[in-house]
Amino acid sequence: MNHVTIEVLDPTAPSPHGAAQPTARLASLRGKVLGIRRDRVWHSFHHFSDRIAEVAREQWGARDLVFFDPGVRLGTTEAERDKLLPFVQGVEAAIVGLGT
Repeated sequence: MNHVTIEVLDPTAPSPHGAAQPTARLASLRGKVLGIRRDRVWHSFHHFSDRIAEVAREQWGARDLVFFDPGVRLGTTEAERDKLLPFVQGVEAAIVGLGT
């Protein structure tokens, strides 16, 4: 049997120099504002995030839910950060994807 070598390339970009580390995990969502980022590209995530919003209110005691849709992303990185800033500052926890 012949052996073949396959080179696997990582398509992810390296993190920016000095990237922030994740913050500590919240003990609970009770009384907190939960943000959920979703867009029009992945329609099934709307069903998931609607259900998570229900669970967050009814079972986890979240005080409020904020949905953020970044819209079309054609601007500069700085413009995208400016668009995201109110969402980031207005929530205490966020779901920004499924990590798939």
